Amino acid sequence: MPEFSPFPTDEELWEERATDLRASIHVAMPGRIQSYDPVHQVADIIIGVKDSLIDPEGDGEYMHLNYPVLPAVPILFPRMGRWFMAMSVEPGDAVQLLFNSSAIGVWRRSTRVDNIEGLQRALQGITLVGDVARHHITHAVAVLGLETYGRALNHAPPAVQSADAAAGCMALGHDSAEGTRVSIYRGGRVEVTHGADPVVKIEAGTPAGAPEPVALASLVDGIVSSLKQHIANWTPVPNDGGASLKAHIATWNPASTAATFLKAK
Repeated sequence: MPEFSPFPTDEELWEERATDLRASIHVAMPGRIQSYDPVHQVADIIIGVKDSLIDPEGDGEYMHLNYPVLPAVPILFPRMGRWFMAMSVEPGDAVQLLFNSSAIGVWRRSTRVDNIEGLQRALQGITLVGDVARHHITHAVAVLGLETYGRALNHAPPAVQSADAAAGCMALGHDSAEGTRVSIYRGGRVEVTHGADPVVKIEAGTPAGAPEPVALASLVDGIVSSLKQHIANWTPVPNDGGASLKAHIATWNPASTAATFLKAK
């Protein structure tokens, strides 16, 4: 247990002041979503760590801080103007909390530039801060993507030696075993998979980028089977040749037709 002098030096006082200052500056922390408002894209977030501070009473023991739930924290989806990429949010999802130097509440609630575009929007979009606190936990925004080791992605793209590697890609979708995912490769190939099964492939050089159906045979099979059933219920007009056509269709195998029409891979 450290001993504290009853008559600290100037250096010790400045060091203690610096320690207190560092403890009051919040930069980033992990958190988890408690509840989410999809209309305003804000969430109530529980901070995922406890800070440890030396007890100011001077006994050398550590105190553990319990942070309050942070209300209405903006969730930052990748976005630029009207272009965006967003995903479903559920309670328990992890986030990286970032704490702005100044309060941003007044700036976020300002509506006077919502209908202005271009440079004028930038020039007129400056507002005063709502309070004078600096680096406070109430200045938080949440960035999606942070998680624990145990919840690492199961379907992340593989590591490659260079950006030009054929296996390198960007993947989007759901990480469950039966999830749907889209993979975009450098060479121009795009693949849509459902679980481990390919659904659609677009190869570089296909006419007008036309997709190549891969796993749509079951869909065609269903359509053709329905058509076959309708014909089976059809009563031909006598002597018009329809009876022969109906008998021929009765031997038709829709699955074989679908597999032939759609070159399954």
